[in-house]
Amino acid sequence: MSEQEKRLEESWVTNAEAWTQSVRQNQIESRKLATDQAIIDEIVSLHPRKVMDVGSGEGWLARALHTRGIEIIGIEGSTELVQRAQSAGGGSFYQLSYADFSKNPTQFGTDFDAAVCNFSLLSEEITELLQALSTSLAPNGVIVIHTLHPFNLAADDRYEIGWREESFVGMGEGYKAAMPWYYRTMSAWLSELPKAGLELVRCQEPVHPRTGRPLSLLLTAKPRIDR
Repeated sequence: MSEQEKRLEESWVTNAEAWTQSVRQNQIESRKLATDQAIIDEIVSLHPRKVMDVGSGEGWLARALHTRGIEIIGIEGSTELVQRAQSAGGGSFYQLSYADFSKNPTQFGTDFDAAVCNFSLLSEEITELLQALSTSLAPNGVIVIHTLHPFNLAADDRYEIGWREESFVGMGEGYKAAMPWYYRTMSAWLSELPKAGLELVRCQEPVHPRTGRPLSLLLTAKPRIDR
């Protein structure tokens, strides 16, 4: 495991309480403006019975979907976040790294109508995970990827793939460590799908309601029949 990957994992342990408060107190502007509702709307439009929340964090998405009658299984690498999700309810949550899940991707069944990665694909290597998720899907099941829009860059950032740092400025208080995350351009995101044996079903780009600037990228994909 690279140093960046190690720090990425550790950040969700160190910052678990701060992140939980940021989410539950609605302190992240982009989420309030567009991105939370965008992912909920996309999943609900699929009319799923059972969904896997991949990188489920403190469980907000699971709770939102549970109120709509959807069964949720959440997997999350941070024990601290899993405990917070379990306490709040809304689904069944398991402490499991992506690597460990990928070794046994059918352990929760093969009947998921959707596997959702909501701002949770932050590593450089994601192909193995996406391939593993495909095996857990029901027939006609899909993978939904929600991530920062590649064009949503700071003025001095270069448009090229590579590791970046999230300092959580403006997201609330109490953060103790910066978080490394792997940035992908639009073409890099789109190339990840065929690498994992997926084909794009739908691409959406939620925007800031006042500025019209893109906030996030929402990709819905299905396993290729010929994979």
